[in-house]
Order: sequence, then structure tokens, then C-alpha cells
Amino acid sequence: MKKHLLLSLISVTLLFEACTLDRYPLTGPSTGTFPASEEEALAGLLAAYKNLANNVQLYEPFPNRWMDQLSDIGCTRTVLSHWPDYTLSTITSNTSQVKQSYARIYKTVGRVHMVLDNLDNLKSKLDEQTYNQFKIELLMLRAYVYDQAVQLYGDIPFIDHMLSLDDYAYARTPKDEVIARIISDMDEELMESLPVRWAKDEWGSARLGRAAAYALKARICLEWGFFEDAARCSARALSLAEGVYDLTPLDLTYYPTHADGEPDPTPLFGFAAEKDSKEWLWSIPFDRLAASNTHTGIYSFTSRVHNGSSGAGPSMAFMDSFQCTDGLSIVESPLYDWTRPWANRDPRLDLYTVRPGSRLMGIQFTTDPAVKTVLDYHTGEYVNNVDVTGNKSEYGPNGIQGICGFLWRKYCDPSYYGTITGTSYEDDLDVPVIRLAEVLLVDAEANIEWAGGDLSRAAAQINRVRRRAGMPDVTATTREGLRTALRYERKIELCAEGFRWFDIRRWKEDDGVTPLALKAINGPQYAPAFGQITCNAKPTIDKNWIVTYDGVTTFGGGAFNGRIHTTRKFNVGKDELWPFPYDEMTTNPLIGLENNNPGY
Repeated sequence: MKKHLLLSLISVTLLFEACTLDRYPLTGPSTGTFPASEEEALAGLLAAYKNLANNVQLYEPFPNRWMDQLSDIGCTRTVLSHWPDYTLSTITSNTSQVKQSYARIYKTVGRVHMVLDNLDNLKSKLDEQTYNQFKIELLMLRAYVYDQAVQLYGDIPFIDHMLSLDDYAYARTPKDEVIARIISDMDEELMESLPVRWAKDEWGSARLGRAAAYALKARICLEWGFFEDAARCSARALSLAEGVYDLTPLDLTYYPTHADGEPDPTPLFGFAAEKDSKEWLWSIPFDRLAASNTHTGIYSFTSRVHNGSSGAGPSMAFMDSFQCTDGLSIVESPLYDWTRPWANRDPRLDLYTVRPGSRLMGIQFTTDPAVKTVLDYHTGEYVNNVDVTGNKSEYGPNGIQGICGFLWRKYCDPSYYGTITGTSYEDDLDVPVIRLAEVLLVDAEANIEWAGGDLSRAAAQINRVRRRAGMPDVTATTREGLRTALRYERKIELCAEGFRWFDIRRWKEDDGVTPLALKAINGPQYAPAFGQITCNAKPTIDKNWIVTYDGVTTFGGGAFNGRIHTTRKFNVGKDELWPFPYDEMTTNPLIGLENNNPGY
């Protein structure tokens, strides 16, 4: 599949090198006539898909991995570029990622329109199904990136055609109008022209098939409160998925110590998944053989012992979110022992994250400063534990300028062992955008929140995800109880996949107004004290599975041994959105600096 895409991307590059803005060349396609054939239309479509792979922020694919570090479930090094600013309410319209993300959204939109604007000229040359397939794929890609844009910036200029040097000034369109437009654009009659999935041997999961298209529409409808439509579209997606897609079995083995082994995430989040998983409905392909088609997420996610940066990882609050195997929280379950905190926990804790006492990609992992060397199980030799000692150990997982003591295991394929160097850390692992577990949870939430929803169906979808993880069924039957169960599952199952930042903004407290983000990321973010690999801090876990600490209360009654990693801020009325990019406000005469988002 990657070979096919690589050849396609090379052809796209060569094709667009022949384009000019001021003449119609006889030897290649022109922006005035493009696309003039089915081959050109396909090349243009692939160029639009490829642009999603170019959207990388500080090593990680955006928003899929990057955004969760800015929520309550993730953390970053305290000195890593602008990352802390996003959780301190100090980003500005000139912050690089604020500007870059905006520009890349519209670059993708531009690539969509390069094909879409002239697609009607091909109607006589294409059969109806092929024409409809091109059109809906382009509209779905535009909807996907505009949905991101509205989440981040609120009101945005809605551009629905290629721009020229004289056609560039557009006012900000109210976000409700943008969402209504993109939902309307995701035409279900056109969706029916798509295959349920494109041929796997040829495309993998790189193109939106019919099941993925309905799933994406369901997601966007859910995000913006159109619950009945979300339930209808998710039901259609799941019906189409039967016999084609399925949940990937997980490695649920608990390995108490590094000597016992390590769980394998690769069938769902590694190269094995990229090749064989039936769970990925849509993914962003990467290939190191194609220009600008890699990211460096493996460097950001991995231990300094592997020569990674330990730049991002799960928060202590996230680690304390995992239920015990009886389905109760750590503050409720008799199975929880804070001196052995990883025993009897939801198996996804060890599968999705890395905690002290385990191993990562074959090397012992610990943040204990007394452990100066760690065992490399590949060689049987001990190596320097640079997470706690030596050059730049302050940036280690629990270092004074590091993260919160833990790492992500998702996406850390063991095949990267020994490949990360100080000058080369290319990562070409594909990134799933839609997988079946998310579609099940979208279907569950839509039925919970829609007044006419089927609560028994919602429970069944949640339980399908939980059973795959070896967790007991939820017992709740009420809308309120199932909402609590759903919010746990989204927090745990979808971690490090880019959903949490917006989830805690769209979900509200009981007043229906205050976003959960105010409680989730406003105040101290804790980590185990330096020198500690376990923490006695006893959290409060509310019905929305928001975890907080008071800095005093402990398991066992001893002195509180947590430390404040950073103090985060969330200002209601401001931090629901990013600021509007400075360059756009100053160069677009229909916006202006006076039209920034509130609070900036």
C-alpha cells in the first residue's frame, strides 16, 4: 500500500511542477484547465490527502497526537518551546503553532478546490459513479479540516473556491454557519457512490470509503450537538462496517515488572496495525521515501534511554483515571493498593501508557534516581539510565524540567529500537484518524444525548469497547449513568488521539454552560515527587471522570508526596478557542485586529 501511495505522490509532485498561474502549457496541466482527465483528478485528490500528513506540530502529527498534551490527560516538558503557553492562557496571535495550523488548514482547502472547482468540466469524461466519488471525497476532506478550524478558532472565513491575488478578502463566517454548511456538504446520496472501503491491498485505509464517510459525518454532528443526525449516521457506518471492519484484539497481559515482559500495542497502534488491523477506517499515510512525508512522533514520545526527548506523556491525573478491574475508581475499589498502584487496573493502562517498573521497546523503564543503569533486553546488557542521570537528565520523564513521570506506549513500535539518533529520528508510522472503537463511542454518546436515543444500544456499544479491554460491563441504565460511563471510555480508549482537548470544552457541567475544561485544566497539575516512582496522593474523581488533588489528602494518611509539575490556567470566555492569527487579521481587510477572539 505504501509503495502505491509513494508512486502516486511522486506523480503528484511531477504533475504540479508543470503548472503555472499565467498560461496554459501544452506539455502539462494548467491551473486554468486542471483537472482535464481522470488521472489528473486522482492526482489532485491525492495531493489534498497528502497535505494532511504535512500538518505536524513540534514533532507530532496534528491534531491527532499533539492536542492531547494540552488537555488534562497529557503533559509536556516545562521548557519545550511554546507548549506550556497553551495551558497557561498565554498564547498570542503570533504564537507559531497558532499561525501554522491556520495556514495548513487553508492550504489543504486550496488543494481541495484545485480539483473541485473544475471537476464539473470532467462530467462528460467520467462515469457518474467516479465523478460522485471524487466530489464527495473532496467535500469530506474540506469538512474534516474546517471542523478542526472551527474547533480552534471559532468563526472563520469560509472559502469554497480557489482564490486569486485579487480575491482574498473574506470576513469571518459565524461558526454555526460553517458547521451547517459542511454538514450539508457531506451529501449522503454522494456517499452512497463510495465503496464501503477502498481496496485494502491498493489503498490500505488512506482513502475515505463509505463507512468512514458516514463515521466522519457522525463525529462532526456529535461534536456540534446534532445528536439525532449523529445517531443516524453512526448507525449507518456501523451497519456498513459489519463483516468489513472489526475491533482488533488487545494484549491484556499484565506484566508486574520489567522482568516479566511488556504488552504489545502494535496490532492496533503500530506497523502491524497499519498493515493488518481491521479497526482503522481512515488513516493518514506516511512514508519516509516521499518528500515531506514523515513526522518525528517517536522522538517526542520515547524515553531518553532510547535517545528520545521524553517531550510528551500522560499526566498523573490520567494514570489515576484508570479503573480497577472491578470497574470502580481507585478511590472506591477494594482492589486498589497505592503501594502497588498498577496491579488490578484496567489493562489499557499498561497497553496505552508506560509507567515505572515496566519496559519500553525492550528496555527497562524507571524514574528512580537510585537506578543508574537499566537492562536492555535486546542485548542482555545494562545501559546508562539517562532518564535520571547524565547529560540533560533534567528533561527525563520525572526530571525537574521533564513531564509527569510517565510515557505513552501508543505508537511506540518496538521496531524503532536503536533507530533514533541525535540527528535522525524519522517516523513514518501511519496515524489513524477514524477507528471502529471511536465510531462505537460516537454511536453511544449520540443515543445518550439525543432525547429519542436508544439507551440500551448506547450501553451495548460501550460494553463492546470495554469487553475488548477485558473490563466488566457498565451497570448503569439511566441517561446520567451512561453519560458517566461514556466519558470514562472516551477518556481512556481515545487517549493520545487528539479528542480530549475539544471534549472537555464541548462537555458542560450541570449548569449547561461551564465547560469541563475549567475544572480539568485550571490549577495545579501534579506529578510524583522527585525520587518517587509511586505517589500516595488521593484524588477526587467526579462523575465526569475529572481527576483533581487537594495537595493534602493521601492514601495511608502519610505526608503528601506529590509535587506540582505546573500550574495551568483556563479562563472561561477566552480559552475555549485559540487567538486568531495575527497575519490573517492584518492582511485581510475584512477582519482586522479588532476582530480577534474574546480575551486576546
